[in-house]
Amino acid sequence: MYGFNIRTKETLRFLRSGGGVETLDIVATQEPRTRPDVEPLADWALAGTEYQARATLYRVDDGYEFWATDAGRYHVDLKNRRIEIPATGDEIVREQRLWGLPIMLCYIDRGDFPLHAATVELKTGAVLLAAPSRYGKTTLALAFHRHGYRVLSEDLVCCRPGTSCEVLAGPALVRMRTDAYDGSPPRGTHVVVERPDRIYLALDDDHKGSSAPVPIKAIVFLREADELRIEPASPSVAVADLWPLNFHLATTEFRARSFQQLTQLAGVVPCWNVYRPLRLESLEATVALIAERLD
Repeated sequence: MYGFNIRTKETLRFLRSGGGVETLDIVATQEPRTRPDVEPLADWALAGTEYQARATLYRVDDGYEFWATDAGRYHVDLKNRRIEIPATGDEIVREQRLWGLPIMLCYIDRGDFPLHAATVELKTGAVLLAAPSRYGKTTLALAFHRHGYRVLSEDLVCCRPGTSCEVLAGPALVRMRTDAYDGSPPRGTHVVVERPDRIYLALDDDHKGSSAPVPIKAIVFLREADELRIEPASPSVAVADLWPLNFHLATTEFRARSFQQLTQLAGVVPCWNVYRPLRLESLEATVALIAERLD
């Protein structure tokens, strides 16, 4: 998962097989302590649920503590590469929160960085489908899946900087909005749980693949328009579009490192703007356009 070799006794439904290098221990613990007696680094409303939920992040001696009101406490021990997760509660929500900020903090510490983007693997490499929430990233990624392409991430992707930037696959999961679900899981997926706002689809084992690095072929920014077209995006404009899609703590050092990583990414990876109608009937043509240009 995200390039880690996950070691755990817990049931985690969305793991991929192989590709991990550094070991990351996931351990379920009871929650005997109260929240840290320090000022939080951040506190925000969690998106993507039909109910109200909040998250709070604290800096502690050995790493971080992440608290989610719908899941519980996650203790991220960076030195020992260990995440403590709640022992009780909804297993799906518990795992969903784990693959968000807690593991993100671990791969940021490793030198990688996150982007809010769905990612699919073409023959030529990984294509990032970048856009804000509710711009159809997940729905488009699932459309690529229907055409035989592997989904590497549906919302959050781990990027590795370098002369040839790479991505490391995340959870083998696709969360569909109920208004985009036709009642039948696509071939190669199965329904894990149905919620009022989302259908949780897990990739079948023969469609997961590993979390080994995949070179990035292109970044595609999804735009809304009446007609379908694709145009190159300049690196300077791409950096401005990537910035709000990147997670960064409000410190000068953290922001400077994030800006450097995004600048490097936009400088070595071709970027494109894809303009398309936000309608389900435009999915097939959008997949064909991107695949024809980039595959």
